[in-house]
Amino acid sequence: MTTEAVRKGLLIVFEGTDGTGKSTQVHLLSHYLQDRGYPVIATREPTEGPYGKKIRSLYMHRNAYSREEELELFLADRREHVQQLLDPALAQGRIILCDRYFLSTAAYQGARGFDPEEILRRNRFAPDPDLALLFQAPLDTGLRRITSGRGEQLNDFEQKDSLNQVAAIFASIKRPYIQPIDASGSIEEVHEQVLNHVTPLLPAFSAAQV
Repeated sequence: MTTEAVRKGLLIVFEGTDGTGKSTQVHLLSHYLQDRGYPVIATREPTEGPYGKKIRSLYMHRNAYSREEELELFLADRREHVQQLLDPALAQGRIILCDRYFLSTAAYQGARGFDPEEILRRNRFAPDPDLALLFQAPLDTGLRRITSGRGEQLNDFEQKDSLNQVAAIFASIKRPYIQPIDASGSIEEVHEQVLNHVTPLLPAFSAAQV
């Protein structure tokens, strides 16, 4: 796990139920920081690694694994992510923007019957984020963005009954680094909220830092 002694970068994670606009805001913030010379890495979970690919196969065939096996896939994918990207990048002083992290695992796997706090304990190997932006919007708004906005069908993780439980678990998790974001407004309005939370973390960085 990254220690404060060697950790020079920032880890900013984007969390929330599906359709809240997280990925769009990762993209916008990444460009905002790059334009100002900050050393930015945008990443996501599940990753594109072998475990992440297995997780993505569950989007349409979630019953292919038991809930215990599914959780183990998320943990294995995150361990690889931490070892190969997150810890080295933080030690190099980079700003990491991560679309989903262990709070999502706690919420989505918690909705399958696991204790969310136990899942968080099992993720102690992963560095805590400096900031976790929790995107919140009415579920109907998020689902409409998926089906109408993106023209996609809902996958097995995006069913409304399950997402109600997921949203409730997200709201119940209390950590000092979590900041709620009202994701029901326009892309520009949400981006402004994101900047309001991120900007105070930036003065410690030099725009020339590599």
